Amino acid sequence: MPTPIPTDFTLGAVAPEEAMAAFQARGLLETTFSWQDLWHVEHTRAFTISRLAETDLLDFVRAELDKAIEAGTDFRDWADTIQQRFEAAGWWGKRQVVDTATGEKVSTTFDPKRLQLIFEVNTRQSYAAGRWAGIERSKARLPFVIYRTMRDEQVRNSHRPWDGLALPVDDPWWDTHYPPCGWRCRCHAYAIDQRGLDKLRAAGLPVKTEAPPTEWVEFTNKRTGEVSKVPRGVDPGFGYNPRAPRPVLRG
Repeated sequence: MPTPIPTDFTLGAVAPEEAMAAFQARGLLETTFSWQDLWHVEHTRAFTISRLAETDLLDFVRAELDKAIEAGTDFRDWADTIQQRFEAAGWWGKRQVVDTATGEKVSTTFDPKRLQLIFEVNTRQSYAAGRWAGIERSKARLPFVIYRTMRDEQVRNSHRPWDGLALPVDDPWWDTHYPPCGWRCRCHAYAIDQRGLDKLRAAGLPVKTEAPPTEWVEFTNKRTGEVSKVPRGVDPGFGYNPRAPRPVLRG
């Protein structure tokens, strides 16, 4: 059973305004046909849903996500609204679309499971980006960032060793390991000071202050042919931090 976190300890809560600002910064709509079409920090400037070829529906989903982040709407209510619009537009269920990059017909499906993935990825990334904005603002007072898993049986084995890892805000490890670190990853990180670390240790929670060695794995982007290296344990496409320079999107 996980050791409980002290009741008076703050887990780096994110103000909705910070999460909203991060999401709204993704002002460009990008029509894509693979999750590999937009890469890493390109997601900080653009919003996309793979194989959703109609920009009016793409814009509708983005607007409804924006409302959900602002109001704290739960997934079920958000999904009901999206499903009704997609059904009316003939996009609910399985559908064939033409990949404009290859000219090939490809299939896509919009169903409750797909909507849940869209909702989770976008809300978690927005809250993570909002949390990082707060980390940067408070780093003179809270100079460390600590990585936390949910400490249950669903945590990936590759993420378990990172639980309790506390490093300086400017440590380069955060450039590639700032959570979420993959699809459906529930890990999070928050700012903390030395006193906070001491309280965690006193409560019996693991605290480590040296970054583990990073093992790099080669990954080939099938859409562009580009070969890059990603940290083992981080899903390709997730190894970036919102603090990275804002990209110039490919035309």
